[in-house]
Amino acid sequence: MDENKEPKEGLSIKELENFAKQHRVEVFLCLFFFLAGLFGLVLWSSAWCVIFGTIGAILGVLLPTQVQSFARGTWQFVFRQDRTTLIIMAAVALVLAIFIPPLVFLLIGAHAGRSMVTAADNATLP
Repeated sequence: MDENKEPKEGLSIKELENFAKQHRVEVFLCLFFFLAGLFGLVLWSSAWCVIFGTIGAILGVLLPTQVQSFARGTWQFVFRQDRTTLIIMAAVALVLAIFIPPLVFLLIGAHAGRSMVTAADNATLP
């Protein structure tokens, strides 16, 4: 390291842009869940979010193949779209996360229930 240069602190805008380009789905989902959680507390009662998450988990446990086929179909549809349509769809999803957070928690619960069933099916007994 050069003695005259001070160590760089933080991330540059270019580094953030590169990270977001490489991990666009993860960044979108984190923002989606964060907004749903925040506005679920502010605009809705957190009890409604828990109730919808529980209903989703029960549906995910009872109907794991339907939840998985719905999720697969949704993601396949999303990734077939062009860039402009993807941006519009992401904006709509973020608006839904702000105004209808229990719907987001219903989806999260459904995926969690399906994942629990899948984990139980794949578990091996000692």
